[in-house]
Amino acid sequence: MNKNSGVLVLPAYKETESISRLLDELDSNIPLNWHFVVVDDSPTNETAECVQLVFSTLKREASNLHILRNSRKSGRGAAIQQGFIFSANSIKPDFLIEMDSDGSHTVEAVLRVLAAPKEEDFVIGSRYLPQSSIIGWSLTRRIFSRIINHILKLIFRSALNDWTNGLRRYSAKAVAIQIEHEFVNRGFISLSEQTLLLKDHGILPIEVPITFIERVHGSSTVTYKELLDSIKGIVGLYVSRKKNR
Repeated sequence: MNKNSGVLVLPAYKETESISRLLDELDSNIPLNWHFVVVDDSPTNETAECVQLVFSTLKREASNLHILRNSRKSGRGAAIQQGFIFSANSIKPDFLIEMDSDGSHTVEAVLRVLAAPKEEDFVIGSRYLPQSSIIGWSLTRRIFSRIINHILKLIFRSALNDWTNGLRRYSAKAVAIQIEHEFVNRGFISLSEQTLLLKDHGILPIEVPITFIERVHGSSTVTYKELLDSIKGIVGLYVSRKKNR
């Protein structure tokens, strides 16, 4: 797998405390021919400046380090799509991994996703396998996440356990399908829309177990409004697919 080129896409929103350590750890463990693409939606330049400073200390070539700066928060899904389009057009990698910048996705978890069989087009780091674990979540958030994933599994008749985790690996084929699609959802429910889109093209995910850790620095960007929006998004996905059948 090390011989294959790849990109790590990291959406960032006010992540100055966590992203420095994360980038340094990734640099020490991810093959040096891989690119890092940080998509920054922060309201100030603080995160971008922090990322640029860290970039200057990493082992990999400067040409493999990229930051895409937005002037306002576009939502996780939109940031990921921006990173995908940039990567597909400018880097043309064999594989692409999306992950969070807040420390919830550990380097060990990234390596597990990276090590999945290279013939797989779609790999999800799953929080809901027997060998998986979640550290630091409140009971309320555990229950909400379980309910959302159970609903998605039920209404879309899929064996997939984790529809909403953002640690995923895609082949170039899977990325090409996504960048041609105009996503309706821009928050984290876009992850479910991605999954359904690929399913429609005959690409089903495999899941690998990971340990998921609640962010230590900063506050979660998953607000009650976004949780309500996610429920609306699920309903919207279900209704639109019913209409198109």
